Amino acid sequence: MNILAIETSVPHASLCLSMDGKTVFSTEWDAERNHDSFLFPALQGAMDALADAPLDYVLVGAGPGSYGGVRVALAAGVGVSSVTGARLVAEESWAQLAEPGACVVADARRGGWTVRRPDGRIEVLSPEELQALTCPVISTEPAGRLSHLNLCALQKEGMYPTATGLVSTWLKKSEAEQLAAAARPAEPIYVRPPHITAAARKPWEI
Repeated sequence: MNILAIETSVPHASLCLSMDGKTVFSTEWDAERNHDSFLFPALQGAMDALADAPLDYVLVGAGPGSYGGVRVALAAGVGVSSVTGARLVAEESWAQLAEPGACVVADARRGGWTVRRPDGRIEVLSPEELQALTCPVISTEPAGRLSHLNLCALQKEGMYPTATGLVSTWLKKSEAEQLAAAARPAEPIYVRPPHITAAARKPWEI
């Protein structure tokens, strides 16, 4: 099985190509709002490594995380899928960070915190609700970022999803689980409804 994985839901983004269970190409980069500047050169490197071999899946980290980063990756994934015939799959980025009984936490901005519960539910909590958690915490935030919240069971900080992690999580799925995932629409994981702004003027008035 040959898999191209793209993880751009976080500022420290990555891409890898796995062929028959071995990583043959891997690269990482730091980006905030310019993932596309780095993504397409990385894609070229992966396609060069793939050469004439078939590609079975394109995995994209669907978040939670950067809305723009995920959309860029999905757009690129659609293009690669169209050219190669590979199946495009949007996979939860945080699944690879999860540990039994632990919550995964990140700053959701606007006063909220995104939390992945041990059962896989993803929701936005207030600081007070976050402090009330009784499970160990894995955080994608830098070390010390949660210290002011006085969480009772801080387990790990500074964790982040990677493209190789996407592949590893995918390969642990059964064939039936993979086919079911591939049948779902490839779309981002929204922790809040997408915020869409209206143009101040109609296009024909500008």
